[in-house]
Amino acid sequence: MLLLSGGPPGPGSAASLRPGSVPAAYQAWVSRAGRLCPQVTPPLIAAQVEAESRWRPMARSSVGAQGMAQFMPATWASYGRDADGDGITSPDDPEDAIMAMARYDCALVRTIARLPGDLTSNMLAAYNAGPAAVLHHKGIPQYPETQEYVRRVLARVAHYTDTSITAISATRFGAAVVATAQRWLGTPYAWGGGGPGGPTRGIGRATGIIGFDCSGLVLHAVWAASGGRVQLPHLAAAQATKYGTPVPRDQLLPGDVIGIDHRDGRGISHIVIYMGRGQVIHAPRPGDVVRIAPLSAFTSATWTIRRYA
Repeated sequence: MLLLSGGPPGPGSAASLRPGSVPAAYQAWVSRAGRLCPQVTPPLIAAQVEAESRWRPMARSSVGAQGMAQFMPATWASYGRDADGDGITSPDDPEDAIMAMARYDCALVRTIARLPGDLTSNMLAAYNAGPAAVLHHKGIPQYPETQEYVRRVLARVAHYTDTSITAISATRFGAAVVATAQRWLGTPYAWGGGGPGGPTRGIGRATGIIGFDCSGLVLHAVWAASGGRVQLPHLAAAQATKYGTPVPRDQLLPGDVIGIDHRDGRGISHIVIYMGRGQVIHAPRPGDVVRIAPLSAFTSATWTIRRYA
């Protein structure tokens, strides 16, 4: 069985903060907060804190929101904890506030997970307008303030993202995987297409199209980079779970492959090759071509990362 690629994009970032982008006193806490659930990353937390308070611990809003993460008292009562162990639980305590923000974000992700649209954008909208509003509107409400909040946070994620991992630091094998895949940029998507020799004729409705599907591109790039010594099955789920070595997000290097689960834990539906500098190369979907995309397009989904070298 071959798995179709596709799925809604979701902004976000790779796991690490750009050095110096977060006030030094809060960097460790933002990094810790960004590990509470897969959909919430340190750069996303940092962008949210900036949007909420511009890193001001004692910030106040006209409607009564308090602290760096701008919690309303009722919401704070549910999510506030004494994160730093100083004996005080307060929205004005930056450490408490940062961890509570991540805790609330992760709870919101679970609440709105089945809504259509981008999970990260819906989560941010729920943080701003409340989960009931997002559930009622089945996505981002048509509130100018909420729409602007979502836009502003997502626009700042890149500022906080560490993009220092490049092809220079990749293994020689990983760099070869990337280089092989890049040679096929612009090749048509063909479901079932791709093998050791390159693009092949698709199957089913794709019959007659010469090209790659997502797992076919990975199969070919790894086979060619290994000199024919590594041959993967033509199945995204197997490539991302049964072969190679598991890799945590914060150790991602160019040439690693990322299996994407857009289906709420029901299985891998797409696979991409990490290029470095926050980019991936992949065969997206029928009617498209092999192309480069931002890694942030996939960070709202669950990942399984493998390294074959």
